[in-house]
Formats: sequence, C-alpha cells, structure tokens
Amino acid sequence: MKAHILIVEDQPALYERLRRALVRQRFTVDEYTKSYDEAIERIKTNTPDVVLLDIDLQGKKDGIDLGRILQKEYKIPFIYVTEFDDDITFQKGLHTNHENYIVKTKPRLNIEDVTRAIHTVLHKKQENQLSAQKDAVMGLVGYLDAVKEYGKGGVTRVPVLFKNIAFFTIKPFVNQNNEEEILRANYLWFQTIDNEYYFLKSSLKEMIKHLPINFIRINESYIVNLSPEMLQGRINGSQISIMGRTLKVKNTYKQEFEKRLKLIYHD
Repeated sequence: MKAHILIVEDQPALYERLRRALVRQRFTVDEYTKSYDEAIERIKTNTPDVVLLDIDLQGKKDGIDLGRILQKEYKIPFIYVTEFDDDITFQKGLHTNHENYIVKTKPRLNIEDVTRAIHTVLHKKQENQLSAQKDAVMGLVGYLDAVKEYGKGGVTRVPVLFKNIAFFTIKPFVNQNNEEEILRANYLWFQTIDNEYYFLKSSLKEMIKHLPINFIRINESYIVNLSPEMLQGRINGSQISIMGRTLKVKNTYKQEFEKRLKLIYHD
C-alpha cells in the first residue's frame, strides 16, 4: 500500500511542486490544504502516514498549533517545511516533537531533502511497528547442551508471552530436585505466572531493550513485570513483592523505577 502524505501549505504553487514530486515517488497526496481547520478535516477523512507542515498558515492557528495536535492527539509524524529560519521559531517547534525541520528558503526548497526525510520517517515507523508486534520470547526448556537429550522430535524451545512473565533474573534457581543451581555465564532464567521457568542465552542489559514498558530493572540481578497480575505491592518503599518474592529496588535504579510506576499506575 502506498504511503499517504498530507501537505499543509498556504502557497498553491509550492504545494503543487511538492505534490508532483511525491507522486513520482509513488506516494499518494491529499488535496490542497492551507489552514489548521482544513488539515483537521483531511486527517479525519483520510489519516495520513506523514504530514508536511508549513508554520505560516491561513487562519488564526499556525503550524506550531497543528504540530501540537498531531503529536498529542493523533500521533501522526510530521516534518516542518517552512521559511522561518530564526532560533525562536525553531525552539517552539522542538516542543512539538517534530521529525525534521526543513527551511525552504536556503536558497530554495530542495525536494530531495523532503523526500529523504519522508522515507526516513516511514522507515522508523515501520521498524517501531515490527518491534511492537513482538510480544513473546522463545524460552529454552534447559541449557543449550542439555536439550540435546530431548531427541530429534523433542521440543526444546517454547513461545512465552511477555504478559505471562513475572521476572527475568541471573540469580541461582532451584531445579526439579529442589537443589540450587548457579547460572552459567551469559544466561538468565525467567518465571511465568504459572510458576514455570525457562532459560535464555542473554544478559539482562540486552534483554531489557526488547521488553514492553511494564518491565523495569530494579537491581543488578532482576528485571520485573510491574503489571497488576505480577506486582503484589511495595514494602517500606525500597522493596517490592513479585509473585511472593520480596525484591530490593537498588538506589541506582530507583529513580527510573518511580517514573515507571507513575506511568503505569495512578497515585
């Protein structure tokens, strides 16, 4: 499917120049849109993948006003394409979390700069979507060399949804013989809500990069799931209870831990 672009620009000639260039790049382009109010109508009718946004628009509201709405309400990525080259306007634009800021009077607008910026935004958007689709991990039922004993048809890896995982840790685990075993280097293990445990050949530092927002590292040994199904409460401010385990939140991680709690829970 072709990416759809909305150009919000009060100069018809520049709109047409951009439209023709983008159509040649196999984008679809919405009709001429010159004001804040028209842009909102277009978005509601046909949500764009990317918005090219001038700052000087017709009407009382300008491109900065529209940028704030695109960021906060519609979550649509946008690129400023403007004649304003002053620091004050640029600083205002920064607060709207734009994807790029292209000055169209240096000495004239370079269409190639615009199309490259659009492709960059679309690529990042696609990467984020692919990342969001990964909601599980393949857990080892044993160490890599131990799973050889399962035979050719034996299952050695199983998919486990992140939402069912209580914590990841590098601490020793208790095996089926009720004996404590120390993990080998570069391994971790995790426990599910059903009290099943699995192994991964990974570090906590690497693992945290791939986890949803409800997971947070609390000390050198644990990453925990702060969702209501796993978090049973706080103990004296510096400890938490995860599925019956009392775990300490180290000072090094406490500030980020508190921020994450506020994102997930209302006080």
